[in-house]
Amino acid sequence: MRFVLAILIGKLVRFAGRFVGRSTTLPGQIALKMDSTLLKKMKFDGKVIAVTGSNGKTTTSNLVAHILRENGHTVINNTEGSNLAAGVATTLLEHCTLGGRLHSDFVVLEVDERFTPIVFSQIPLDIFLVNNLLRDQVVRNGNPDIILEKISQAVPHARQLVLNANDPISQQLGDGREFVTFGMARTGRSTEECLHLTHDAKVCPRCFGKLNYDFFHYNHIGQFCCPACGYHTPQPDYLAEQVDFESGRFTINTLPAQVNYTTPFHFMNTTAAVAVCCTAGLPLEGAIRGAATFQVSRERYDEFDVDGRKAVLMLTKQNPVSLDQNIAFVLTQESPKTVALYVNNVIYTDDKDISWLYDVSFERLVGEADYIVCSGSRAYDLAVRLELAGFDRGRMIIEDDNKKLREAMKRSQGTIYVLAASAFGDEDGILEVLR
Repeated sequence: MRFVLAILIGKLVRFAGRFVGRSTTLPGQIALKMDSTLLKKMKFDGKVIAVTGSNGKTTTSNLVAHILRENGHTVINNTEGSNLAAGVATTLLEHCTLGGRLHSDFVVLEVDERFTPIVFSQIPLDIFLVNNLLRDQVVRNGNPDIILEKISQAVPHARQLVLNANDPISQQLGDGREFVTFGMARTGRSTEECLHLTHDAKVCPRCFGKLNYDFFHYNHIGQFCCPACGYHTPQPDYLAEQVDFESGRFTINTLPAQVNYTTPFHFMNTTAAVAVCCTAGLPLEGAIRGAATFQVSRERYDEFDVDGRKAVLMLTKQNPVSLDQNIAFVLTQESPKTVALYVNNVIYTDDKDISWLYDVSFERLVGEADYIVCSGSRAYDLAVRLELAGFDRGRMIIEDDNKKLREAMKRSQGTIYVLAASAFGDEDGILEVLR
């Protein structure tokens, strides 16, 4: 009786919460308080697929769900990216019967790395994708080794594991068991040396000898080999090759594929999603065809007009690797260009730490961006970091009042690239101000 009542109340809170903006986690929080065994009692008609990792969880999980739907399957997934235990519970509550049954071919869940052992000790897990493990939200997560340990506790619950062949850290999760791999061959944007400040795999995670790289895609993601113990990049089961950043065309296992968002990490995310869907039983041709029609969420990437100038919004969380990748994208674009950086407080921990800014390779923008606009509640901290990176103060525009941001933009020139590094705050607010 408690289980049914928890589901009923959760559904009602979910419905009411839509009108007050409290519908993504509150229903799950309340239902789990009413019945702490709620997740264990859920019944799944289809397969459960989970996506976790430091970068690309939301996009990749939505991409997996999209491919499955394009191939005629019914799918339940947490599209809004609420990925803690309460958020997962909310998604399941919305779609289950009063008896806790989910009638769907697949349930695709994005799950926060730290919560994977909690969630998957309670619900079945058929396919588990770990995109990557990189330095992320250090105040909250510590270093990647801590997160590796958390995820490793969830791995035994998975029937099938899908890992990034180009990531020496997350590859360790496959030790002692069979797993599927995805990866990307050298591209025109791969480099001989790591261009970023964050490089968390300089030493071999197995023997602690120096780890050598043939090339880097970004940060420590690349082709690696340890000369001491032989730990190396395995031959990927699903390999992205012949990547064309202009057209978005590439191949997966020699079959032609297409993406609409042409960044290295999106080619990688797409290959990961295809690998998962094929592991779930789709033919490779069908998975690739489904991926070609996927559009990245407008909250993650959007283009619009600001007073006759083109503006591009690229949203990250407060994650140095994500922001580094957005900077890398800006570097490939034509000048003149203005980079508008938006940084707010780390509100979800009540911590105002901004040390993560010193892990971002802002130095790469020196001489490349005509103007830098510092905005958000940490605009002045950002300006200090940029000055240390070597930016000319005369080319910096500091404006911490969003209402005055549009006027501030008029003091710059060229295409505007809005890199919004927000900690689950008002990331949509800056977009609305510009519009």
